[in-house]
Amino acid sequence: MTDRDDLSPIHMGDANSPIAEAERVRPVAHTPPPSPASTSRRFAFPRLFPGYGPGRLLGIDVARGLAIVGMFVVHLGLGTSLGGGSDNPLIPVVSGRAAALFAVLAGVSVALLSGGATPKSGGEMGVALWRVVIRALCMLPVGTLLTMLETGPAIILSYYAVFFVLAVPFMRERWKVVAGTAAVLAVVGPVSSFVLRGMLESGPLAVSVAWINTHDPLVALSGEGIVAFLLTGSYPAVTWMPFVLAGLAIGRLRLGTARVQWVLTAVGTGTAVLAYGGSWLAMAVGGSERLDAAFRSQQAQGYGSEQSLADTLRTELGGTVPTGDWTWLLAAAPHSGTPFEVYGAGGVAIAVLGTCLLAARYLSWLLFPLAALGALALTTYAGHILAIWVADHALLSGTPLAWLTDNLAWSVLLGSLAGTALWRMLLRHGPLEWTLHTVSTVVARRIP
Repeated sequence: MTDRDDLSPIHMGDANSPIAEAERVRPVAHTPPPSPASTSRRFAFPRLFPGYGPGRLLGIDVARGLAIVGMFVVHLGLGTSLGGGSDNPLIPVVSGRAAALFAVLAGVSVALLSGGATPKSGGEMGVALWRVVIRALCMLPVGTLLTMLETGPAIILSYYAVFFVLAVPFMRERWKVVAGTAAVLAVVGPVSSFVLRGMLESGPLAVSVAWINTHDPLVALSGEGIVAFLLTGSYPAVTWMPFVLAGLAIGRLRLGTARVQWVLTAVGTGTAVLAYGGSWLAMAVGGSERLDAAFRSQQAQGYGSEQSLADTLRTELGGTVPTGDWTWLLAAAPHSGTPFEVYGAGGVAIAVLGTCLLAARYLSWLLFPLAALGALALTTYAGHILAIWVADHALLSGTPLAWLTDNLAWSVLLGSLAGTALWRMLLRHGPLEWTLHTVSTVVARRIP
C-alpha cells in the first residue's frame, strides 16, 4: 500500500451524534478477511457493547470523552486537590485545549455526516448540508438557554451553531483545500480580529456594532449575540474556524489506517512544538519586555485587574487579546486567539485525536467508559452545566443528596462515566443526540 493509498478517500458512514459519533469505515477491498479466530477476538467487544461494531473507530469518541473531562477540570475544578493547595495543576494543561479539541472534532463530525472520506454528491450531499444547518438551528437555543443560567463557564454550544453554518460551504471541497484554508485562516483570522476589534472599541464600527447588539434578541436573552459569536466572544468564529476546518479536512482521510493515525499524531505534535516554541522564542528576544510595558500602560488606563502579566495570560484572557499593542499577538496563552495559540492548541488537538485512534486499536475494553462519555458529549455537556446551576442554588442542601454537590467535580465525573457507559450499553444514543439526529434527518429529507 502506497502513501497515497493510505491518505486517499474511502467510505465512512454517517454520524449519528450532533457533535459527531465515531465513524464507520468500509473494509478496504484488497485487504484479506481475518481468520475466524481473529474475528472472534476482535469483535467480542463490539457485540457486548452496542454501537461499536466492525470498522467503527472508537478513538474518536475517546478523544471527545477526553475533551469532556478537560471541561470538567476547567469548569468544576476537577483535580484541584492534586496540587495540595488552591491551584489546580491540570488547568495549564487543558485550559483552551479541551475546547479546541471539541472544535476540531466538530469539524470531523461535519465530514462524517457528509460521507467521510468519500463525500456524498448530488441530492445526498444536499441532504447532508441541510442536516448540518438544521442541527445548528437546534443547538443555538440549547446554548442560549444554558448561557441564560449564568453558571460562570462560557457556553460553547451557541458558537458551535455558528461554526456548523460557516463550515457548510467547505463540505464539497477537497480535504487539501480545506486544510490549506484552515492553515491560512489560523494567521489571517487572529490578525483580522485584532484590527477589527480595535475599530470596534474606538473606531468607525463602534456605532454600528452598538446598534446591532441593541437589536439582537440573543443579546437581550443571554448577553451574547452575532457579534460575540463572530468576533468578540469567548470562542469567536474568526479565530476558531481554523479548528473546525482542520477537523473537516481530517475527517476526509482514511482514519481507520494506522499510518494515517501515526501521521496525525506526528503532525499535530510537530505543529504544537513549533507554535509554542515560536511564541516562547519571540517573547525571549524582546517581546516579553514590550508586552509587559504595554500591559502596565493599559493597567494605568483602567484595563484589566491588578494581577501580573503572567497571571493575566494564564487566567484572564476570554477569547481575545487587548488591542493596545501588536505584541499581544506573540502570546500563546489559553483563549488568547493569537496565531501561536491557534496553531499550538490545534496541534495538540490533532495529536490527541491521532493518539486516541491508535490507543483504541488495542485498549478498547479499557477505553469504553471514556468513549461512552464522548458518544454522549452533548447530553453530558448540558448535564454538567445544569449540575453547576443546581449547586449554585443549593437545591440539594438539606437533602440526602447534598453530598453530591459538596463533591461536585468528582460526583459529575464518576456519575457521567458510569451513567453514559450504562446508557450506551442499553439505549445507545443519548437523549439530546437522538433528538438532534432525528429532527435534522427528518426535516432535511423534506426540503426540496
